[in-house]
Amino acid sequence: EQWYQRRVRGNTAFHCSLSVQSLIDTWNIRTSAWCAKHIYKRCKFLGNKTLSQLLTMLFLALWHGVHFGYFLFFFQEFLYGMVMEKGAANNTLLQEIASTLPPKLVTFSRWIFIKVFMSFTFVPFELYFFSKIMHIYGSVYYCVPIVSAIIITSNVVFAGKTAKTE
Repeated sequence: EQWYQRRVRGNTAFHCSLSVQSLIDTWNIRTSAWCAKHIYKRCKFLGNKTLSQLLTMLFLALWHGVHFGYFLFFFQEFLYGMVMEKGAANNTLLQEIASTLPPKLVTFSRWIFIKVFMSFTFVPFELYFFSKIMHIYGSVYYCVPIVSAIIITSNVVFAGKTAKTE
């Protein structure tokens, strides 16, 4: 039993993840490897990495079942992955804020982001149905979706403004 769990999840790497991608890579190792090989890499002909990732997430949602919760879970995973990836690659508001903070505080903040925000992505995965999911999100005043929307919007606006000034 323990041997199998270690092959499916990289325990230490999973708990120390600082990015959505490292979380995905260490959660279900066999499924991630299979999807990378058979879905993601076969979508190379599209010429768009983002579209390939989105199609892979759509496949995973369909693979798990046709419930609203699965689609929301994989869409949030995709969205948070994009925020972190684009935030690291572009000059975004988060990057500007991070440049003013001590590196250890930035690392701790990334770890908290992964633990809090990715934990909330599991709510739809477990509850399946829209009404149940909204009840849980509503019980914390929709904080995670609202903060996510603010971060995504500010990064898009800030990155657009810095691109125009350069």
